[in-house]
Parts: sequence; structure tokens; C-alpha cells
Amino acid sequence: MKRDTRTAYRARASATERSIDQAMAEVKEAQEAEQAELSARYAAKTAPVPFTPGQLATARAARTIYGWHRIIRVNTKSVTVSGDFGDHRIPTTTILEVRA
Repeated sequence: MKRDTRTAYRARASATERSIDQAMAEVKEAQEAEQAELSARYAAKTAPVPFTPGQLATARAARTIYGWHRIIRVNTKSVTVSGDFGDHRIPTTTILEVRA
């Protein structure tokens, strides 16, 4: 009597493929959940704090997505700040928070 090894092999192979697909789906779901959490944390971290032009004029420090900077001069559309590599201008639209 001859055994049908092809059928047994195909059954084992399809079972293995199903388990691999299931594991890949679980990993993908975990990665998407982690990415959503990281995105929510980043959005909360970079959420702008409302400020008025008067507060900006008297502020001594401004926060951007790159961190806090010491304000040197305030214009209507930009702010000159001192950085690690010299002074540079940043637009007021990119300022997230100001402190006096």
C-alpha cells in the first residue's frame, strides 16, 4: 500500500502558511496600535499654546518643535532667536509657546 505523502505535505504546508499569516496580522495590528499611540503623544507634545502679540512682544523665550530659544528681537512676522550656531529668524507661525 502506497502512502499519499503529497496530500499530507500540502496539508502541513497550508497549516503553516495559515499560522504565519495569523502571526503577521497580529504583529501588524500591534505595530499600528503603537504608531497611533506615538502619533497621539507627538500631537500632544507639539500642540500650540495660544498667545497674543502683546505676550510675544514681552516674551523672553519661545518654544518651537526644536525646543526653547532665547528671544533677541520680535518683528510682526518673525522672531530673532539665539541658537547653538548663531542667531536666526523663525516665523511666528511656527512658535508653539512663549514665556516671559
